[in-house]
Amino acid sequence: NVSPNEGYVKYLNLAQMIGGTEAVLCYKKAYGIIRQEMSRTRKRSRLQNFERELSTCLCAVAELYLTDLCDEDDAEQNCEQAIEEAKKVCERSIEVHQLEASLRLSQQQPGMAFESLRKAVALTRKLGEEYQPPYESKIELAKLLMQVDHTEAFQFLLEVLQLNDTNAYVWFLMGEVARLRKRYHDSARLLKHARTIATVANAGQEAINEIDNTIRMLIDEMGGDAAVAAVPHMDGRNPIDYLEPEEGDEVHNEGEGPDNMHGDAAEDDDDIFDDEPAWEKEEGDN
Repeated sequence: NVSPNEGYVKYLNLAQMIGGTEAVLCYKKAYGIIRQEMSRTRKRSRLQNFERELSTCLCAVAELYLTDLCDEDDAEQNCEQAIEEAKKVCERSIEVHQLEASLRLSQQQPGMAFESLRKAVALTRKLGEEYQPPYESKIELAKLLMQVDHTEAFQFLLEVLQLNDTNAYVWFLMGEVARLRKRYHDSARLLKHARTIATVANAGQEAINEIDNTIRMLIDEMGGDAAVAAVPHMDGRNPIDYLEPEEGDEVHNEGEGPDNMHGDAAEDDDDIFDDEPAWEKEEGDN
């Protein structure tokens, strides 16, 4: 007995396997079943879990219309509709704001994309670990930030680095952002470190080539090999210890990293989401 109108998880699993328009139908079926289950419960924790599941369904539909189904008629409209509905269901979803930013970038609206990304980043700083997106998703969030604001992207990459400081790709992205910011000394140290980690970790020739190509661009922008050779602390163990201070930061001692690289940004986050999310509060179920 398949029980087609009971149990939404099977439709989520099927959607991930088949993709395309059939996947959209599966997500919509799961959405309907979740709504039915919500109507049969008054337990607060379960309702909150259902809200997050609804948001997951809607975000999955939006992502399909951004990628595999982007050439479909009304793809943009369907994507917009799914995102708006997901925000109504669960505004404190990091994924929905990240997807909205992707949509805005595809619409050539970088300002609106930045606002969505600010909300996504703010939530990564406010929500508990169980509500955080996968590590790889945070890297993608940083890459979206790189398209609209290099300073914010660099600050967020510093936070991502704290989760795993052995990821060569994160070091590479930091080096690339530093180059785009024309902080060439930082870029040189970061890219060298990225290449070292990539080599030790056997990251593959493609990854090393990408780093080398960026290093060549950096050398050209700095004026040649001699300029790079003159960069201080190129042999330092940790390039973070020698980062140029951000505007407004106190200058830290050589070899001593700054204590809070995103303090001001974290304070600004409070203006975006003033209230604690319902599922973060220490209250019993109704």
